[in-house]
Amino acid sequence: MVICSEVPNNPGGSITNAAEVIAAGVIGANELPTPLVWIEHWPEESTTDGEETFDLVVFSRYEVIERAPYLGQTRAWVGEPMWKPLDRASVEVLIRDKV
Repeated sequence: MVICSEVPNNPGGSITNAAEVIAAGVIGANELPTPLVWIEHWPEESTTDGEETFDLVVFSRYEVIERAPYLGQTRAWVGEPMWKPLDRASVEVLIRDKV
């Protein structure tokens, strides 16, 4: 299981816009078994309305592949992401601990 949190006041691209690239990098670098549970977390400081959010992210496939170069760099990628909102209590049940 991975919880990927947006950095407060992130000046760059969001974790949502790069979910499939970030997941591929984390899976590859840590040799994680797939499929895995991927939870996207936005702390209250990172949201426009000041409300913390969690989403379960399911990818259309989990095989890490190399994609054609983007801005001169080849990138690892997994399948298309789909998001399902979760509440804090559901996340705590999934991870069997407090968030």
